[in-house]
Amino acid sequence: MVRSKAGGELQRTPAAKKRRNRAETEQRLIDVALERIRTNGVLAGLNLREVAQGAGVNRGNIYHYFGSRQELLRAAINRRFDAVLDTLVASKRNLRFVERRSKVFRAIDTIDDSKLRALLVLDGDDEVDPMPQYERAISRLRQDVIDGDIHPDHDLEALHATLTVLLRGYRIFRAPIAKRMGISAKALDGRVTAIVRTWLVSMADSPKSAPGG
Repeated sequence: MVRSKAGGELQRTPAAKKRRNRAETEQRLIDVALERIRTNGVLAGLNLREVAQGAGVNRGNIYHYFGSRQELLRAAINRRFDAVLDTLVASKRNLRFVERRSKVFRAIDTIDDSKLRALLVLDGDDEVDPMPQYERAISRLRQDVIDGDIHPDHDLEALHATLTVLLRGYRIFRAPIAKRMGISAKALDGRVTAIVRTWLVSMADSPKSAPGG
């Protein structure tokens, strides 16, 4: 930003305008990519020509800004995840371990985060992060130990990994499992949450007190 000679309002420098235009183009590409996945399903992947047309840019812009289809999808996932994370954390900030962790099995994955990350893994992407905000999650579990909700002898990293796998797997297969059982997805949520709560409550005990411990 620079001031005009007449001392009038500030004008954007060419470099600042270029950065703004790039950010806007990247966001349009991400928005269109996510919309195509919601419309066509994750198995259809991303048709880069359709994404470029939807964003109003040349297909070459995708490779210029992101380098590859995988990187475009990875960027889309991370931006959407970060956008909703603070809201999710705020809504559960005052909840204790059992309530906080069991509630997520009733929360619908509205941004299909688990499905999209699984798509990247199946596509051979070895850079996808299956546990975003990892340090933040481990820090919260340490606080749960201090609060007495988790016994200090438990392996917190393994606990977080187990919870992640359980939740992501459930979100991917929730609907077909409910259909196979002949019940609604909401009814399945309640039954699964009851089982998960039983396990989470037991985390307050020493792992040595468990059968075979």
